[in-house]
Amino acid sequence: MKSGIVYSNFVTTVSPTYAGEIKYTNEGYGLGHTLHVHQEKFGGILNGVDYDIWNPETDRHIPYRYGRDNLDVKYGNKEVLRHRFLLKNDYKPVIAYIGRLDHQKGVHLIKHAIFYALDHGCQFVLLGSSPDHEISNYFWNLKHHLNNNPDCHLEIGYDEELSHLIYAGSDMIIVPSLFEPCGLTQLIAMKYGTVPVVRDTGGLRDTVFDADHAQKPFNERNGYVFHDFNNEGLESALHRAIGMWYAYPEHFRELMENGMRYDLSWKHPGEHYLNIYEYIREK
Repeated sequence: MKSGIVYSNFVTTVSPTYAGEIKYTNEGYGLGHTLHVHQEKFGGILNGVDYDIWNPETDRHIPYRYGRDNLDVKYGNKEVLRHRFLLKNDYKPVIAYIGRLDHQKGVHLIKHAIFYALDHGCQFVLLGSSPDHEISNYFWNLKHHLNNNPDCHLEIGYDEELSHLIYAGSDMIIVPSLFEPCGLTQLIAMKYGTVPVVRDTGGLRDTVFDADHAQKPFNERNGYVFHDFNNEGLESALHRAIGMWYAYPEHFRELMENGMRYDLSWKHPGEHYLNIYEYIREK
């Protein structure tokens, strides 16, 4: 890897913040100094989402297609999601997790989020699997434990078609990662008007701007962010997100629309990569 960095024409990673993290923290696994020496040919470019596949206006995997102009149609997908998972049709937000179940993804925080959500007037849906036998067994046992709970469903495994329905039918999605080079989950969720609750790291920092504390005007804020990689940190963000859903639904809807307004396709990253190739060609 070090030789690749030294002899390459340019080195990229998939978000600007993660580029800084691997250069200046132990996430560089000993290569931080090498990246610093070669920083003139090192940078981070955010990943993009293929809107031909992930777009609620054209998505063939969801029963009700919608966009910013007819956002209320989204709630038809919420009803279908509840029906599929035998959840109670009640006035509650649906919080989701989609992805791997491992330490990097904050598995202990995912566990905590399930019970925190259920204790605070929410429903929770999970779609995920783990290569770790112990973690997998824990979630299978938890699935059996919560099997008759009308506010929770855990789907162990991965089903891309089902993930489309969960993105479309949920109100919020959690991404409590220890580290995250970019993250696609939050990018897809925002396109579907599903508000992300994320930890402040890597590409999550570059794409999710806190509803209460971001240094941006409200019309550019699109989610909730927490810093500490522990239960208290997660609760600090979930508490605010759930509170806004119940107490200020019009403001929560603005967050949904703000996220949908961002262009997180490959258009801008593609332009950045072209600029890099031009930089290399001219050297």
